[in-house]
Amino acid sequence: MTLDDIRGAVLLWGQSAGILTDSLQLHVQPDADISLVPFADDATDYFRRRRIARIVADENANRLIIFTTLKIGEPKIKALRQSFAERYLAHDFQLDVEIASRVKVDGRLATRGRFEPVRRVNGATGAICCGSSIGIGNHRNAGTLTALASKNGQLVGLSCNHVTGGCSTALPGTPVVSPGIQDVSRDHAEITVIGKHAGAANMAQGLPEVIDIENNRDLAWFSVEQPELLSSRQGTGDESYDTPSRFASPQSIRKGLPVKKWGRSTKLTTGIVQSVVRDGESLDYNITSYFGPTASQNFNGTVYYGEVIVIRSTSGEFSLGGDSGALVVTNVAGKTPKVVGILIGGDARASFVLPLQQACKDHQLKLISGHND
Repeated sequence: MTLDDIRGAVLLWGQSAGILTDSLQLHVQPDADISLVPFADDATDYFRRRRIARIVADENANRLIIFTTLKIGEPKIKALRQSFAERYLAHDFQLDVEIASRVKVDGRLATRGRFEPVRRVNGATGAICCGSSIGIGNHRNAGTLTALASKNGQLVGLSCNHVTGGCSTALPGTPVVSPGIQDVSRDHAEITVIGKHAGAANMAQGLPEVIDIENNRDLAWFSVEQPELLSSRQGTGDESYDTPSRFASPQSIRKGLPVKKWGRSTKLTTGIVQSVVRDGESLDYNITSYFGPTASQNFNGTVYYGEVIVIRSTSGEFSLGGDSGALVVTNVAGKTPKVVGILIGGDARASFVLPLQQACKDHQLKLISGHND
Protein backbone atom coordinates (compact mmCIF):
# COMPACT_ATOMS: atom_id res chain seq x y z
CA MET A 1 0.00 0.00 0.00
CA THR A 2 1.25 3.48 -0.90
CA LEU A 3 0.17 7.05 -0.32
CA ASP A 4 -1.06 7.08 -3.90
CA ASP A 5 -3.38 4.17 -3.07
CA ILE A 6 -4.79 6.17 -0.16
CA ARG A 7 -5.13 9.23 -2.39
CA GLY A 8 -7.19 7.19 -4.85
CA ALA A 9 -9.39 5.93 -2.02
CA VAL A 10 -10.01 9.43 -0.65
CA LEU A 11 -10.86 10.69 -4.14
CA LEU A 12 -13.44 7.95 -4.62
CA TRP A 13 -14.82 8.61 -1.13
CA GLY A 14 -15.03 12.32 -1.87
CA GLN A 15 -16.83 11.72 -5.16
CA SER A 16 -19.43 9.48 -3.52
CA ALA A 17 -20.02 12.15 -0.85
CA GLY A 18 -20.23 15.01 -3.36
CA ILE A 19 -17.40 17.01 -1.76
CA LEU A 20 -14.96 17.27 -4.71
CA THR A 21 -14.69 20.27 -7.02
CA ASP A 22 -15.79 19.61 -10.59
CA SER A 23 -12.23 19.60 -11.97
CA LEU A 24 -11.06 17.07 -9.37
CA GLN A 25 -13.77 14.63 -10.43
CA LEU A 26 -11.62 13.94 -13.51
CA HIS A 27 -8.95 12.29 -11.34
CA VAL A 28 -11.23 9.73 -9.63
CA GLN A 29 -10.30 6.09 -10.23
CA PRO A 30 -13.41 3.86 -10.01
CA ASP A 31 -11.35 0.80 -9.04
CA ALA A 32 -9.72 2.47 -5.98
CA ASP A 33 -10.03 0.60 -2.65
CA ILE A 34 -12.39 2.82 -0.66
CA SER A 35 -11.75 0.73 2.46
CA LEU A 36 -8.40 2.53 2.79
CA VAL A 37 -10.17 5.79 3.74
CA PRO A 38 -9.22 6.50 7.37
CA PHE A 39 -11.97 9.01 8.19
CA ALA A 40 -15.23 8.55 10.05
CA ASP A 41 -18.52 8.93 8.16
CA ASP A 42 -19.24 12.34 9.68
CA ALA A 43 -15.93 13.72 8.32
CA THR A 44 -17.65 14.42 5.00
CA ASP A 45 -19.56 17.21 6.76
CA TYR A 46 -16.24 19.06 7.25
CA PHE A 47 -15.99 19.52 3.48
CA ARG A 48 -19.57 20.36 2.50
CA ARG A 49 -18.95 24.10 2.05
CA ARG A 50 -15.18 23.79 1.72
CA ARG A 51 -14.90 21.29 -1.07
CA ILE A 52 -11.74 19.36 -1.83
CA ALA A 53 -9.91 20.97 -4.74
CA ARG A 54 -6.79 18.79 -4.88
CA ILE A 55 -5.20 15.81 -3.13
CA VAL A 56 -1.42 15.35 -3.27
CA ALA A 57 0.54 12.24 -2.31
CA ASP A 58 3.93 13.62 -1.23
CA GLU A 59 6.03 10.46 -1.15
CA ASN A 60 9.22 12.35 -0.24
CA ALA A 61 7.69 13.66 2.99
CA ASN A 62 5.47 10.61 3.72
CA ARG A 63 2.32 12.70 3.80
CA LEU A 64 -1.00 13.19 2.08
CA ILE A 65 -2.13 16.79 1.51
CA ILE A 66 -5.80 17.67 1.08
CA PHE A 67 -6.35 21.14 -0.40
CA THR A 68 -9.75 22.76 0.18
CA THR A 69 -11.43 25.77 -1.41
CA LEU A 70 -11.93 27.44 1.99
CA LYS A 71 -10.22 27.09 5.34
CA ILE A 72 -11.38 24.33 7.70
CA GLY A 73 -11.41 25.00 11.45
CA GLU A 74 -8.40 23.77 13.44
CA PRO A 75 -10.42 21.37 15.67
CA LYS A 76 -11.70 19.60 12.56
CA ILE A 77 -8.24 19.49 10.98
CA LYS A 78 -6.85 18.04 14.20
CA ALA A 79 -9.53 15.32 14.18
CA LEU A 80 -8.74 14.43 10.55
CA ARG A 81 -5.00 14.26 11.25
CA GLN A 82 -5.49 12.10 14.33
CA SER A 83 -7.73 9.65 12.51
CA PHE A 84 -5.27 9.45 9.62
CA ALA A 85 -2.21 9.00 11.87
CA GLU A 86 -3.87 6.28 13.94
CA ARG A 87 -4.93 4.30 10.87
CA TYR A 88 -1.47 4.44 9.30
CA LEU A 89 0.74 4.46 12.40
CA ALA A 90 2.79 1.52 11.13
CA HIS A 91 3.61 3.40 7.91
CA ASP A 92 4.33 6.75 9.59
CA PHE A 93 2.02 8.48 7.11
CA GLN A 94 0.90 12.00 8.01
CA LEU A 95 -1.93 14.25 6.81
CA ASP A 96 -1.95 17.99 6.05
CA VAL A 97 -5.01 20.08 5.19
CA GLU A 98 -4.33 23.36 3.37
CA ILE A 99 -6.14 25.96 1.27
CA ALA A 100 -5.78 25.61 -2.49
CA SER A 101 -4.18 28.64 -4.14
CA ARG A 102 -5.69 29.49 -7.52
CA VAL A 103 -3.14 31.71 -9.23
CA LYS A 104 -3.76 33.89 -12.28
CA VAL A 105 -0.76 34.95 -14.33
CA ASP A 106 -1.38 38.32 -15.97
CA GLY A 107 0.40 41.57 -16.79
CA ARG A 108 -0.12 43.26 -13.44
CA LEU A 109 3.08 44.47 -11.80
CA ALA A 110 3.94 45.50 -8.25
CA THR A 111 6.94 46.72 -6.28
CA ARG A 112 8.11 46.65 -2.70
CA GLY A 113 10.42 49.24 -1.18
CA ARG A 114 12.70 51.43 -3.29
CA PHE A 115 12.28 50.28 -6.88
CA GLU A 116 15.40 49.47 -8.89
CA PRO A 117 14.41 47.72 -12.13
CA VAL A 118 18.00 47.13 -13.23
CA ARG A 119 20.75 45.90 -10.91
CA ARG A 120 24.35 46.01 -12.01
CA VAL A 121 27.71 44.64 -10.95
CA ASN A 122 30.10 47.37 -9.75
CA GLY A 123 27.69 50.29 -9.95
CA ALA A 124 25.80 52.05 -12.70
CA THR A 125 28.11 51.08 -15.57
CA GLY A 126 28.57 47.39 -14.76
CA ALA A 127 26.97 44.33 -16.30
CA ILE A 128 23.24 43.73 -15.70
CA CYS A 129 22.61 41.14 -13.00
CA CYS A 130 20.11 38.30 -12.96
CA GLY A 131 17.05 39.30 -10.97
CA SER A 132 16.71 42.50 -13.04
CA SER A 133 13.69 43.63 -15.05
CA ILE A 134 13.46 42.39 -18.64
CA GLY A 135 10.80 42.09 -21.32
CA ILE A 136 10.13 41.94 -25.04
CA GLY A 137 10.95 45.09 -26.96
CA ASN A 138 7.48 45.38 -28.53
CA HIS A 139 5.46 44.46 -25.39
CA ARG A 140 4.42 46.70 -22.56
CA ASN A 141 5.49 44.14 -19.97
CA ALA A 142 8.21 43.31 -17.46
CA GLY A 143 9.47 40.23 -15.70
CA THR A 144 12.72 38.89 -14.27
CA LEU A 145 15.99 37.73 -15.86
CA THR A 146 16.35 34.15 -14.58
CA ALA A 147 19.91 33.15 -15.41
CA LEU A 148 22.51 32.83 -18.15
CA ALA A 149 23.10 29.53 -19.90
CA SER A 150 25.05 27.89 -22.68
CA LYS A 151 23.07 26.37 -25.56
CA ASN A 152 25.05 24.55 -28.22
CA GLY A 153 28.09 26.61 -27.27
CA GLN A 154 26.26 29.94 -27.47
CA LEU A 155 25.44 32.27 -24.57
CA VAL A 156 21.71 32.70 -23.93
CA GLY A 157 19.55 34.33 -21.29
CA LEU A 158 16.53 32.66 -19.66
CA SER A 159 13.17 33.84 -18.39
CA CYS A 160 9.53 32.73 -18.46
CA ASN A 161 7.85 32.15 -21.81
CA HIS A 162 5.14 34.62 -20.77
CA VAL A 163 7.85 37.24 -20.07
CA THR A 164 10.17 37.05 -23.10
CA GLY A 165 8.46 34.53 -25.37
CA GLY A 166 5.03 36.12 -25.64
CA CYS A 167 3.45 32.79 -24.63
CA SER A 168 5.01 31.29 -27.76
CA THR A 169 3.92 34.16 -30.06
CA ALA A 170 7.15 36.20 -30.09
CA LEU A 171 8.92 35.88 -33.43
CA PRO A 172 12.57 34.74 -33.36
CA GLY A 173 14.81 37.79 -33.49
CA THR A 174 12.44 40.03 -31.51
CA PRO A 175 14.60 42.23 -29.22
CA VAL A 176 14.68 41.47 -25.50
CA VAL A 177 15.33 44.57 -23.40
CA SER A 178 16.25 45.58 -19.86
CA PRO A 179 14.36 47.03 -18.15
CA GLY A 180 11.09 45.72 -19.53
CA ILE A 181 9.17 48.41 -21.43
CA GLN A 182 6.59 48.76 -18.65
CA ASP A 183 9.39 49.83 -16.27
CA VAL A 184 10.69 52.61 -18.49
CA SER A 185 10.00 56.03 -16.96
CA ARG A 186 11.56 59.46 -16.41
CA ASP A 187 13.48 58.02 -13.44
CA HIS A 188 14.51 54.90 -15.35
CA ALA A 189 15.01 56.16 -18.87
CA GLU A 190 17.80 53.88 -20.15
CA ILE A 191 16.85 50.86 -22.25
CA THR A 192 19.40 48.21 -23.19
CA VAL A 193 18.84 45.55 -25.85
CA ILE A 194 20.34 42.49 -24.16
CA GLY A 195 19.48 39.87 -26.75
CA LYS A 196 17.04 38.49 -29.30
CA HIS A 197 14.29 35.96 -28.68
CA ALA A 198 15.49 32.56 -29.85
CA GLY A 199 13.11 29.86 -28.62
CA ALA A 200 10.59 28.66 -26.05
CA ALA A 201 9.48 25.46 -24.40
CA ASN A 202 6.03 23.97 -24.92
CA MET A 203 3.15 25.71 -23.14
CA ALA A 204 -0.05 24.05 -24.35
CA GLN A 205 -3.56 24.36 -22.97
CA GLY A 206 -5.61 21.21 -22.41
CA LEU A 207 -6.59 18.73 -19.72
CA PRO A 208 -4.02 16.21 -18.40
CA GLU A 209 -6.30 13.41 -19.62
CA VAL A 210 -6.11 14.76 -23.17
CA ILE A 211 -2.56 16.06 -23.72
CA ASP A 212 0.91 15.25 -22.39
CA ILE A 213 1.41 17.95 -19.76
CA GLU A 214 4.86 16.68 -18.72
CA ASN A 215 6.43 18.79 -21.49
CA ASN A 216 4.63 22.01 -20.46
CA ARG A 217 7.19 24.52 -19.19
CA ASP A 218 6.89 28.27 -18.89
CA LEU A 219 10.42 28.88 -20.17
CA ALA A 220 12.02 30.85 -23.01
CA TRP A 221 15.55 31.80 -24.02
CA PHE A 222 17.17 34.60 -25.99
CA SER A 223 20.52 34.84 -27.75
CA VAL A 224 23.10 37.14 -26.16
CA GLU A 225 25.23 38.89 -28.77
CA GLN A 226 27.11 41.17 -26.34
CA PRO A 227 28.20 38.96 -23.41
CA GLU A 228 29.75 41.93 -21.60
CA LEU A 229 26.28 43.38 -20.98
CA LEU A 230 25.16 40.64 -18.59
CA SER A 231 26.35 38.97 -15.39
CA SER A 232 25.48 35.58 -13.90
CA ARG A 233 25.32 37.20 -10.42
CA GLN A 234 21.91 37.09 -8.76
CA GLY A 235 21.17 40.55 -7.35
CA THR A 236 23.63 43.03 -5.91
CA GLY A 237 25.20 43.90 -2.58
CA ASP A 238 26.34 41.74 0.32
CA GLU A 239 23.41 39.32 -0.05
CA SER A 240 23.93 38.67 -3.75
CA TYR A 241 25.29 35.34 -4.99
CA ASP A 242 26.38 33.77 -8.23
CA THR A 243 23.97 31.57 -10.19
CA PRO A 244 24.51 28.00 -8.94
CA SER A 245 25.71 25.44 -11.46
CA ARG A 246 24.22 22.50 -9.52
CA PHE A 247 20.59 21.49 -9.04
CA ALA A 248 18.92 20.35 -5.85
CA SER A 249 17.99 16.66 -6.06
CA PRO A 250 14.26 15.90 -6.47
CA GLN A 251 14.35 14.00 -3.16
CA SER A 252 15.60 17.07 -1.29
CA ILE A 253 12.83 19.34 -2.59
CA ARG A 254 10.26 18.62 0.08
CA LYS A 255 8.18 20.40 2.69
CA GLY A 256 10.24 22.73 4.86
CA LEU A 257 13.23 23.17 2.51
CA PRO A 258 14.46 26.80 2.88
CA VAL A 259 14.69 28.72 -0.40
CA LYS A 260 15.41 32.24 -1.66
CA LYS A 261 15.32 34.26 -4.86
CA TRP A 262 16.14 37.65 -6.41
CA GLY A 263 13.27 39.14 -8.39
CA ARG A 264 12.40 42.31 -10.26
CA SER A 265 9.65 43.38 -7.82
CA THR A 266 10.65 42.11 -4.37
CA LYS A 267 14.44 41.82 -4.69
CA LEU A 268 15.77 39.19 -2.24
CA THR A 269 13.10 37.17 -0.43
CA THR A 270 13.14 33.91 1.50
CA GLY A 271 10.63 31.12 1.96
CA ILE A 272 10.15 27.41 2.46
CA VAL A 273 8.74 24.65 0.29
CA GLN A 274 5.11 24.15 1.28
CA SER A 275 4.38 21.23 -1.02
CA VAL A 276 5.31 19.57 -4.30
CA VAL A 277 2.31 18.91 -6.56
CA ARG A 278 2.84 16.12 -9.06
CA ASP A 279 -0.69 15.39 -10.23
CA GLY A 280 -1.36 18.21 -12.67
CA GLU A 281 -1.36 21.66 -11.07
CA SER A 282 -2.88 24.39 -13.23
CA LEU A 283 -2.33 28.12 -13.64
CA ASP A 284 -4.70 30.56 -15.34
CA TYR A 285 -3.05 32.87 -17.88
CA ASN A 286 -4.35 36.15 -19.27
CA ILE A 287 -1.51 37.67 -21.29
CA THR A 288 -1.75 39.93 -24.34
CA SER A 289 1.16 39.35 -26.69
CA TYR A 290 2.23 41.77 -29.43
CA PHE A 291 4.18 40.48 -32.40
CA GLY A 292 3.94 43.44 -34.72
CA PRO A 293 2.96 47.14 -34.79
CA THR A 294 -0.75 46.29 -35.16
CA ALA A 295 -0.83 42.54 -34.52
CA SER A 296 -1.57 41.00 -31.14
CA GLN A 297 -2.86 37.80 -29.63
CA ASN A 298 -4.47 37.15 -26.26
CA PHE A 299 -3.27 34.04 -24.45
CA ASN A 300 -6.17 33.41 -22.11
CA GLY A 301 -6.67 29.97 -20.59
CA THR A 302 -5.44 27.26 -18.26
CA VAL A 303 -2.12 25.44 -18.53
CA TYR A 304 -1.46 22.27 -16.53
CA TYR A 305 2.03 21.31 -15.36
CA GLY A 306 3.31 17.87 -14.40
CA GLU A 307 5.12 19.14 -11.30
CA VAL A 308 4.82 22.40 -9.41
CA ILE A 309 6.71 23.42 -6.25
CA VAL A 310 4.60 25.59 -3.95
CA ILE A 311 6.56 28.11 -1.84
CA ARG A 312 5.36 29.84 1.33
CA SER A 313 7.12 33.06 2.29
CA THR A 314 9.13 33.66 5.44
CA SER A 315 9.76 37.33 4.58
CA GLY A 316 6.48 39.02 3.66
CA GLU A 317 5.39 38.05 0.14
CA PHE A 318 7.81 35.67 -1.52
CA SER A 319 6.87 37.16 -4.88
CA LEU A 320 4.75 39.86 -6.52
CA GLY A 321 3.71 40.63 -10.09
CA GLY A 322 6.88 41.12 -12.14
CA ASP A 323 8.91 38.47 -10.29
CA SER A 324 8.04 35.86 -12.92
CA GLY A 325 11.28 34.32 -14.10
CA ALA A 326 13.15 34.62 -10.80
CA LEU A 327 15.55 31.75 -10.13
CA VAL A 328 14.64 29.99 -6.87
CA VAL A 329 17.56 28.34 -5.05
CA THR A 330 18.11 26.52 -1.77
CA ASN A 331 18.88 28.60 1.32
CA VAL A 332 20.32 26.07 3.77
CA ALA A 333 22.64 27.65 6.36
CA GLY A 334 26.31 26.94 5.71
CA LYS A 335 25.70 25.27 2.36
CA THR A 336 26.18 26.49 -1.21
CA PRO A 337 22.85 27.30 -2.92
CA LYS A 338 21.49 24.83 -5.48
CA VAL A 339 18.89 25.49 -8.17
CA VAL A 340 15.29 24.57 -7.30
CA GLY A 341 13.41 26.07 -10.25
CA ILE A 342 11.91 29.06 -12.03
CA LEU A 343 9.16 31.18 -10.49
CA ILE A 344 6.12 31.52 -12.77
CA GLY A 345 3.46 33.16 -10.57
CA GLY A 346 2.07 33.67 -7.10
CA ASP A 347 -0.06 35.66 -4.72
CA ALA A 348 0.05 36.73 -1.06
CA ARG A 349 -0.42 33.12 0.11
CA ALA A 350 1.92 31.14 -2.10
CA SER A 351 4.27 31.21 -5.09
CA PHE A 352 4.48 28.61 -7.85
CA VAL A 353 7.82 27.33 -9.12
CA LEU A 354 8.55 24.92 -11.97
CA PRO A 355 11.51 22.52 -11.72
CA LEU A 356 14.25 23.56 -14.14
CA GLN A 357 16.68 20.65 -14.34
CA GLN A 358 14.79 18.44 -16.82
CA ALA A 359 13.72 21.45 -18.88
CA CYS A 360 17.37 22.50 -19.25
CA LYS A 361 18.35 18.97 -20.21
CA ASP A 362 15.58 18.66 -22.79
CA HIS A 363 16.50 21.98 -24.45
CA GLN A 364 20.32 21.63 -24.20
CA LEU A 365 20.65 24.48 -21.72
CA LYS A 366 23.53 24.51 -19.22
CA LEU A 367 23.38 27.17 -16.51
CA ILE A 368 26.46 29.39 -16.31
CA SER A 369 28.29 30.61 -13.22
CA GLY A 370 31.15 33.10 -12.96
CA HIS A 371 30.18 35.24 -15.96
CA ASN A 372 31.17 38.90 -15.39
CA ASP A 373 30.88 38.20 -11.69
